[in-house]
Amino acid sequence: MDSRPSSPPSDRAAAPPAWMGQVASAFVLVALAALVVVPILVQRRVDQVRSRVEEVADPARTLVRRIQFDLAREATALLLLSTTGAPEADSAYREARRDEQEHFPQLQAYARSVDGEVLREFEQFRALSERWQREVAVEGGRMAPVSVVAALAAAREELRLAEQVLEAGNQLDDALVREAQQNREAIRRTERFGLRVTVGLGALALLAAATVAWLSWRVRQLARVATQRGEQAERALADTARATEARAHLLRGVSHDVKNPLGAARGYAQLLEEGIRGELTPDQAKFVVGIRRSIDSALAILADLLDLARADSGGLHVERVPVDLARVAREAGEDHRAAARAAGHALECPAPGKPLRLHTDPARVRQVLGNLLSNAIKYTPAPGRISVRAEQVDGGGARPGPWAVLRVTDTGPGIPREKREAIFDEFTRLHDGTEIQGHGLGLAISRRVARLLGGDLDVSGAPGEGATFTLWLPLRDEDEAPPASA
Repeated sequence: MDSRPSSPPSDRAAAPPAWMGQVASAFVLVALAALVVVPILVQRRVDQVRSRVEEVADPARTLVRRIQFDLAREATALLLLSTTGAPEADSAYREARRDEQEHFPQLQAYARSVDGEVLREFEQFRALSERWQREVAVEGGRMAPVSVVAALAAAREELRLAEQVLEAGNQLDDALVREAQQNREAIRRTERFGLRVTVGLGALALLAAATVAWLSWRVRQLARVATQRGEQAERALADTARATEARAHLLRGVSHDVKNPLGAARGYAQLLEEGIRGELTPDQAKFVVGIRRSIDSALAILADLLDLARADSGGLHVERVPVDLARVAREAGEDHRAAARAAGHALECPAPGKPLRLHTDPARVRQVLGNLLSNAIKYTPAPGRISVRAEQVDGGGARPGPWAVLRVTDTGPGIPREKREAIFDEFTRLHDGTEIQGHGLGLAISRRVARLLGGDLDVSGAPGEGATFTLWLPLRDEDEAPPASA
């Protein structure tokens, strides 16, 4: 009888993954932060570009016009100086020249801050201006007046050079205008980008907020379902506990009530065997022996049922003492050597190189070994080979750390992989179609005892090549021993 409750349908498939809520919440925070930071960064960028227009391009264009005005003043003063030789013309020329020399370094600073085309046009403008100044340099000897015709003829080439300088100034002004236009376009692009980013972040923030709201609603819904599931699980656990206790009580009661009359029947059969009512005929003796054997088998089943009931109800107790596991394995093998020999098997108990000491319950270990060896002897076709070995191993990933193991290996038919867990269930036998006697409780009890000792019991081996049952026992100090009951 299996009183374990069936699992209720699970809602896990409908539950949103845990990371979704974390990502949505984080995204809402990031979006809100970005809504604050992005406008600040955009405004900072706009201010930088606008400052290049207001603080560089516009003042530079003003300086270009001033320099062009200075050059025109210089040309006019030179023409008057050539025709009249008036001191006022010479003073006007020199004043315009000083203004030009004062304005060029300021314009150079602006051009270098812009670089690119503006700087190239500035260098061309300054080079032409310097060339013109060299061509029209006013020496002391040129202060004398000359005829108007001669002055105009001499000034024609100078005016042509002045026009080139002024044209270079116009080209520099055009470059400054283009630079200002590019900067203004950059301002418009930055503002449009900031607007798009802000709108996009706002939409995504709303979407994330909606996701968070949905997740919150879903979590509340799942919490209600979980509460209902928890209540169902508690009721199922209570029902299971009551069913287990009722089962154990029934097994104890039935075992006790049946064991007593069976014990009495066995005693009567033994008295008949001893001839207390006279000698038995050979046929009668054979029947009495069969009766006693059947009673012994029934008593063994009842003993197993009692152990199973105790294991389910936590009534099995262990008493841990220092044990040499190799010695326990050797003694168990010697106890079953005669039965193995009678079944036509060779039983091997290899002696370990050194004692394998641990704290455990030797009686419970012998109980498990007795079940394993009895099964190996029963289910291994003769002539077979059975071995029991104690050793220390490293459990690896599944069982990290050092372990003491007892391995019982046989040359029987083996256990199919899909049946390796089923054989540890109650009343499960793989050979029900044979004449081999058994009731399917030994391995179920053995695994419960193994886990009570802090270890486990498993089986390996390929079908047709025998089976290896491994009893795992923890290598613990006495202070680390787990509770002694289950």
